Amino acid sequence: MLITNDQDLRQMLDKIDGCRALAIDTEFMRDKTYHPLLCLVQCATDDEEFIIDPLRVGDIRSLGRVLADERTVKVFHAGKQDRELLFNYCGVAAKPVFDTQTAAPLLGMPQQVGYGTAVETLCGVKLKKLDSLTDWTMRPLTSRQIDYSLDDVRYLIPMYDKMRTRLEERGRLRWLDAEFAAMSDPETFSKPESELWTKVKKGNSLPRRKLVHVQNIAVWRERIASKRDIPRRWVLPDELVIEISRIEPTTTQELFRIRGTREKLTSSMAKEIVRLVEKGKDAPPEEWPSKTKKRHGGNGSSDALADVMMGLVRIRARENDLAPQVLAVHDELVALAAGARSGLDVLEGWRYEIVGRELVEFLEGREGLKVERGSLTTVPLE
Repeated sequence: MLITNDQDLRQMLDKIDGCRALAIDTEFMRDKTYHPLLCLVQCATDDEEFIIDPLRVGDIRSLGRVLADERTVKVFHAGKQDRELLFNYCGVAAKPVFDTQTAAPLLGMPQQVGYGTAVETLCGVKLKKLDSLTDWTMRPLTSRQIDYSLDDVRYLIPMYDKMRTRLEERGRLRWLDAEFAAMSDPETFSKPESELWTKVKKGNSLPRRKLVHVQNIAVWRERIASKRDIPRRWVLPDELVIEISRIEPTTTQELFRIRGTREKLTSSMAKEIVRLVEKGKDAPPEEWPSKTKKRHGGNGSSDALADVMMGLVRIRARENDLAPQVLAVHDELVALAAGARSGLDVLEGWRYEIVGRELVEFLEGREGLKVERGSLTTVPLE
């Protein structure tokens, strides 16, 4: 069913009120805008399949009552963008949630498994592919578009049921509680202005003193892009942000000597950037952004220890039918070897129980590693 008016949407929401699970997917466009344009919301319950057309429905915010209904599990696949988009349009975060891509590795499936692969693995259905360049703003929708878009949700609840059963059988369902709770936290949908500079490509190529310019220009660019609803690159592309920060122009004439700036910047915009650069030059070192870096910042010794620890991680992963990277990635192991004891996934929850505790015991000299029957294992040390 295609819902194109507020009355039909209210009737459908009444019909599914209190349902145990709601599968959700979205289609959106943002090629020429800053804010993603929500074009479709596909939904499915045990008994209903329907598509909401936000370009024709007047009040999409009414969907928020279902998103916030804790009686209904909202089921997504790789749904970070979907959840963020629905939060921005409806004003509430989906809660509770279950993301099938997040759950898949705990059942021996690959990390970041695609929806089509997951459907084929769990439901035995091979989905047809739709052209990824479809313009979802075009109306009317074709029957082919409607059918293919519903494919994105009609298998989510069957997958959810099978995953939940298998996770419960293995005692792993609760392992996902913290991750799914975080997905419903509205704070995950916003990035502080002080961190916007990290989106600028090659920002780390500059010394910290000049990163303050990248930070200031990135905030300025974000505000303009948001207000005008145009992509950031249309205001000022990353390469010009970096070049301006590197050169530190003191006048608009000097700024306009940088190739490409005249095409992008008006005279008033150029004056503002020069002002920001001058302001940045006066910033004290404690206000300079810290360079983004790998989590460890380790040395050759910690890298070597991480290689040894990865052997144990692989064994514990195989014993528990998990992909090794689900337990721990190399950077985390280097950080652990370099002395980190917090802020690492391997030190939290079920990962800690499976392998994290052993790794800490090994690093702190309370357990050793030995080869037994051709396999690496830990042994207590006196």
